Order: sequence, then C-alpha cells, then structure tokens
Amino acid sequence: WYQRRVREAVVSTQSTGIMMFTALISLLVLLPLVSPRNILVVLLDDVDYQPKTLSLGLPNVTKHFRNNGVIYNNAFVTTPICCPSRASILTGTYQHNHRTFDNTVVNGCDGPNWDMNVAPNSMGKRLHGMGYKTGMFGKYSNNYNGKEVPPGWDEWMGLKGNSVYYNYTLNRNGKEEKHGDNYQNDYLPELILQAGIKFMTETKDPWFAYLSFPTAHEPFDAAPEHQNQFKDSTPTKDATYNKTGDDTKHWYTRSREPMTKYGELYNNQGWQRRLSSLQTIDKGFLRILKSVNQANTTIVFTSDNGFLFGQFGMFMDKRQPYEVTIRVPMFVSGPLFPKGSSVGGIVLNIDIAPTVVDVAKQLTEDKTPDQEGGIHGYELAFDGQSLVPGSTQQSRSSFVIEYNGEGNDQDKDDCSRKDMRCWYKDNTVWATPPHFDIPKGEKFCFCEDSRNNTFICERRISAQLTLEDDFSDFLHCHFPSGFSEFYDLHQDPFQEKNVWGDLPEEVRFELMCRLEWGVRCRGLEECSVLNRGLQTKLNETV
Repeated sequence: WYQRRVREAVVSTQSTGIMMFTALISLLVLLPLVSPRNILVVLLDDVDYQPKTLSLGLPNVTKHFRNNGVIYNNAFVTTPICCPSRASILTGTYQHNHRTFDNTVVNGCDGPNWDMNVAPNSMGKRLHGMGYKTGMFGKYSNNYNGKEVPPGWDEWMGLKGNSVYYNYTLNRNGKEEKHGDNYQNDYLPELILQAGIKFMTETKDPWFAYLSFPTAHEPFDAAPEHQNQFKDSTPTKDATYNKTGDDTKHWYTRSREPMTKYGELYNNQGWQRRLSSLQTIDKGFLRILKSVNQANTTIVFTSDNGFLFGQFGMFMDKRQPYEVTIRVPMFVSGPLFPKGSSVGGIVLNIDIAPTVVDVAKQLTEDKTPDQEGGIHGYELAFDGQSLVPGSTQQSRSSFVIEYNGEGNDQDKDDCSRKDMRCWYKDNTVWATPPHFDIPKGEKFCFCEDSRNNTFICERRISAQLTLEDDFSDFLHCHFPSGFSEFYDLHQDPFQEKNVWGDLPEEVRFELMCRLEWGVRCRGLEECSVLNRGLQTKLNETV
C-alpha cells in the first residue's frame, strides 16, 4: 500500500510538473519578447534655444518631443564652443577633465590629447563594450584628420575637419571618400540622414547611432528647395540687441562697436540662411521616426552650443557666457521617458553620455563604470548624471562654464590683429544662394574672439526662487585679468547690469572659492558640491 501511494504521488507530481512547465512555455509564447533598447543621439551645430529658432527651424522636431517625450527647459552646455562641447557630450565630463580647451589641435581638439582622453572614453566606446553595434555619421571633431576610425565604432562615416556642406572628404569605414558640390551626390546633411537610416534599419538590435550634422553652422547651405524660404524673417531683437559700450562688462564685450550697416545685413541674412538649412533636419527627422521602432528607441536631440544674433552687438557666433550662447535645445523620447513632459531642472551636455549608458544598462550586461567611474579601464569618471527617470539623481542647482579665448599670434592686416580673431567678409562669404548682398568690392571687419575672452563661470538656478534665497538665479564669471561679472537673472534676465562691484567682500570671496572648486572637480560626487547654497547672503543694497 505504501509503495503504491508513493508511485501514485510521483506520477501525480510528474504530471503536475509537466502541466506547469507546459503552461509556462505557453505563457512565454504569448508574452511579447522584450528587445534590447536602441539609442539614437542627434547632434546639431550652433543651434540656440530661442522660440523663433524652434518654431520656424524645427517645428516637426519640437512637436514630436512635446507630444512624445521630454523637453528640458533649462538645458545648457558647459563650454560654448564646438570642439570642447562635443568632447563633453562624448565623454560626460567637463572641459578641465577631458582637456579639450578650444578648437585647435595644440589645445586638444583631435591629436594626442583627444586620442588619450576623449576617444577611449566616448559613449560609443562604452556601448560597444556592452554589446551594442555602434555607428557615427558626420562631424566628429573640428580637426578630425580623416585617417583613422576611433575605437569602439563599428560603422563610421566621419567628416574630415569642420562643418561644411559641400566640397569635403569623408572617412567611410577607413576609406577616403571625396565629395564635390552636387546636391544629389554631395549635400552632407542628406548623406548623413541616408547613412544613419540605413544603419538603423539594417543593423541587428541593439544599436547605438550618433548622427552629428554640420547644420546649422555657417555657411548655412540649404537644400535648393529651401533656399529663400525665410527671406522676410529677422532674428529676435531683445533688450540687448546691438547694445554696446557697457564699461561694466569684460573687455571683449565692452570694446565692440555697434553693428555696421553691412554687419547687420550679414546678421539678418545669416539668420535666414540658417533657418533654411534647418529644414533638411526637420523633415529628415520625420524620416528617422518612420524608420525606427519608436517604442524601442531612445532618441536624444540637442546642439553643441547656442548662437548670437546681435546681442550686445555680437553676432553670428557664440563664445560668451551669456544665456543665448549656453542654452541649447535638449529633448529626449523613448520607452523609459514620460510622454508630453516638460522639465525645469538644470540638465547639461555632460548628462548625455551617462544617460545613454544608463539606458543601455537596463537590459545589457554592465561593463562600464558607474557614476563614480574609474573601473573597467575607463579613466574619465562621469561629471554628469543620467536623466533616466528613477535613476539615482542629485538635484542640480549649479554648474560650471569654462572657455579659453583664441587669437592670432601677430597682426595680419588692419582688421586681423594680434590676440584677436577677426577677418574681412565680402560677397564671396557664401557660395550657394542666396548670396551676401554686400556690393562687390565692399567688405566689413568681423570679429569672433580674443585671447582675453577666457573665463570660468558658475551658473546657478535654485529649485526654489524665493526671497529667502538671495542667490536663486545668477551668473558669476571670472577672467584671467582679475575682472569679474555677476548678474542677478531674477532681477536682470538679459544680463545687462554687472553688479559684482556692489557685492560685499565676504560674498565675493565665497563666490571665488566656489569657482576654484568647480574647475577642479572630478566625478559626479565632487562636481555636485556646488549644488549646496551659499553661506553668505546678499545685503539689501544689491
């Protein structure tokens, strides 16, 4: 009897196990398989966050993220110039850590420093180590020599040198490819779209695509069908438009003369060409959306810096610590991000790499450093943090801005002076229509930089804009000459009045100590110290 009951129990258990196993298999068949998450980063060049730029230049892009993703209203770059900002985007680190100080090879833009600090620590290299197929298409750095494929990239279409639209050389997977001035065969933004879409549609999941467009860098060459599309549009003219001669500002700003007749014409026509060039990106983005599985793809859309269109008499450039040059569009959509969300907290270009790695970590083996970094062979720790909701995030209220001014080694002519970056512009400045309408034989002197336009700054936006927090919204900058600027943006949103001289001595001392810490921090924990409020309060006379 006992043996019979044992046998019956065993048979019953086996039958139950088989039934449970069969039911489990059936359930797994019915459940949708979770695919690895694909990731796309779209990087533009010199695109600011002004409303007219977005509504006229990128309406489809803006609409997608407004309805299907997150729009970050306080997104900034930590260096308002191309190459250092791109190094920050690729590595998730401040300029003082990746050590790309300007757009020259000698100061880290490509060359030995880039090969040592940026290339081996890029998000492409990290994701490649996590099993992703990686592809880079377009502008890599301002001085990329076009000779080698950097480590970690499976598919490569890198532009040799700086942003252009025609007459350039590509490195396509190690092979040199020269292009001319035929729109159908050579228009670089279109080639980037084609190559990127091909990669995303033909590559087995998971993949990471980095589409880096020359748009909307000068010369702003637009596709033929969009030329002259914005011939009646003019840039926004705020309270600082063509306002010069303010002796409370640093030398480069206060020394400028108002825009001349031809300077203002150049500014207006450049604005129009820029909007026209953005149409290829805006329409191309719709093609991208149709090509990818949006439910399975995280998309990050941003720019390397903002742009000036007449503020304080400066135009058609960046390289300043003011809002219009450091604020950029930053949009994200994907399965881990809420739809139709608007975020007011500070986000930075150094947050992109940590975000991309964090998204990849969700369903892949972790082979990369954590937020503190320094493991698995990656020497640069992330200074930024992931934007993925639910990840470990610190409430950021301050960050550092760093910039190294550039200038000529000697006088070249009466426009191009030593220690300045100036040259003449005439009717040959743009090769494609519409051309610059300056009369033949006329020219004007255009300046974009000077060596003493070198600064370190703290930009603070407190989460609580209250009267109790006197330092709720400010910009503090320091220049090598010893000159400083301080703007209370709560009271002075256009940064018109430098009140550094009105601050009590103990306040100025604390602000300088904060800067000293900020430009030496390494890793998220150290760089988050600036989020703490100031110990000293402004007196009522400020």
